[in-house]
Parts: sequence; structure tokens; C-alpha cells
Amino acid sequence: MQQQKQTRKLYPSDITKKQFQLIEPLVRRRRKKRGRPPANIYEVTNGMLYVLSTGCRWRDLPHDYGVSYVTCYRQFIKWVNRGILKKIFEELKHKADKKNLLHWRNAYLDASDVKSKKGA
Repeated sequence: MQQQKQTRKLYPSDITKKQFQLIEPLVRRRRKKRGRPPANIYEVTNGMLYVLSTGCRWRDLPHDYGVSYVTCYRQFIKWVNRGILKKIFEELKHKADKKNLLHWRNAYLDASDVKSKKGA
């Protein structure tokens, strides 16, 4: 008798497979010839988004993602250090702009990013 793959509960922070395809070329990892098989990068991404959207601790990541919180955390740190999160943002922004989904009149500069001059 074949066992059916049990699907996990969906969380509001999850992205769809179609949405993941937009960023997959940026996050795809090279397959190593030795060692443990790589974790499911789609589930790792959803795990990261769960922690970032809920504000919970990494160790509070639900078990049904099928990847450990340590794997999600390490991958997140790699993405931050390699600038992959910025690349994802820029790529999605570019694609949205090409489809006229961005309204630049509604864009604002956050003053916390602008250095103030002393004595001004």
C-alpha cells in the first residue's frame, strides 16, 4: 500500500509555488556531491517568512514545515550576508514596475535613513 504524502497546514505567511518560482533562480542552491541531502528550499523560505511575519523566535517555528529552525536560521543568515534578500526585493520591484503595479507617486523617503547635518 502506498503512503500518501501528508500536506501540512498552510499559514498566512506562506507563499504559493507560483510565487516561489519568481524568486527560485535567486535562492537555488548548488547540489553538493557529499553530505546530507539539501533541505526543501521552498519550505525553508516559508519557514523564514513565518518567523519574520509573526515575530516569534526561530526555535518556535512549527514542526510541520519539515525543516528545522536551525536550517531556516542558517539559510536566513546566508541570504542576509550574501545580499540575496535585497536581490529578491529588487527583482520583485522590477517585475511589479514592468506590469505597472507600482504607483511611484505614493513612494516616500524614510527620514530615518537620511543623515542630518549638525547645526542645521
